[in-house]
Amino acid sequence: MTRLILIGFVASMLLGAFAGCGSDAQDPQPFGIPSAYKVGKKPSTLVAHDMNNDDFPDLLIPNTDDHTLMFFEGNGDGTFKEPFVMNTGREPMALAVADFNSDRIPDAAVCNYGDGNLSIFIGQKDGMFKVLEPVKTGKLPIAITTGDFNNDRKADLAVTLRFDKLLIFLGNGDGTFKQAEAYIAPGTPSRLVTGDYNGDKNLDLAIAFNAMKMNFIRIYDGNGDGTFQPPRKVFGGKQASFITQSDMNGDGHLDLIISSALVDSLTLFLGDGKGNFKRQEDFAAEKKPGYIVAGEFTGDKIPDLIVGNVRDGDISLLQGRGDGSFIFPHFNYAVGRQPRSIAGADFNKDGLEDLAVLLYDSATLQIFMRRIDIGRIKS
Repeated sequence: MTRLILIGFVASMLLGAFAGCGSDAQDPQPFGIPSAYKVGKKPSTLVAHDMNNDDFPDLLIPNTDDHTLMFFEGNGDGTFKEPFVMNTGREPMALAVADFNSDRIPDAAVCNYGDGNLSIFIGQKDGMFKVLEPVKTGKLPIAITTGDFNNDRKADLAVTLRFDKLLIFLGNGDGTFKQAEAYIAPGTPSRLVTGDYNGDKNLDLAIAFNAMKMNFIRIYDGNGDGTFQPPRKVFGGKQASFITQSDMNGDGHLDLIISSALVDSLTLFLGDGKGNFKRQEDFAAEKKPGYIVAGEFTGDKIPDLIVGNVRDGDISLLQGRGDGSFIFPHFNYAVGRQPRSIAGADFNKDGLEDLAVLLYDSATLQIFMRRIDIGRIKS
């Protein structure tokens, strides 16, 4: 496929960030002019991960209309090779990466929304993949994450179905899985993440929901044997479309961040490491915020947030203060229509986190490299 270079369109992106009236904040303009690559029809998400153990991040992108998974191998300089395209089931919607067959080579599991199953792609030493038999899930698998839920040092999977189910698949260590318990998760689960939120060394799950009137996330505390306790609610946000996690206040504990596309806002929940979360006051986003990437993007060694705004066709940079709050105003950078998914990784090994942005309408992958000479915003 042909690689594209965006110039005139992106010049306005680099110069047109909005600082807000009356603000002394200086736009750090952290990204250079992006390169771009064509992807398949209706790309759904992307994951950045070193899939072939060469120490360079690669990219995986499922395409819903093409029923394919694209593997972009990174060259280590911010560019990527021509994609290797693999067939999935119908309507691949989400994917997770881990070593499922214990050979120390990353593998991928893809949710096939239209077929009600998972495609398992086993990574090979030559950078190619072997496809195993699909894993049945039931109707409309929409989100997936991975972790060792029963502490046997084998990668497991957690999958949500579109309306009200959470499924746990325990890995056998050879690329196959056995289904463990299913849990009720009413309210249209949208995304999920895994982490040890209560300090018991067992992995837990946090799930966002986007049904009408849903104003909370649910935490499923893991028992360490592949089962989970009944969920507890953490109130905040409204119809959350995305959830991610990071330590935003430097206390060593995972915090949770959600985007609420319905009300154009973000919500941060500060974790105390004992399983409790304190909701911070919601903060404004642009129109229809979706994917969130936490990382350090302004050179001050304090975590920031990058947010994709679907209706605005831009991404926002929210610079963190290091205490769970953010410098106002945030800065916006045009990227193109419907930024569907974002991933952060150091694509050229310069120690700076770069961005991969997936544009849904134009079926385009954009790579934004960090500028080394960026300025710093002062609070």
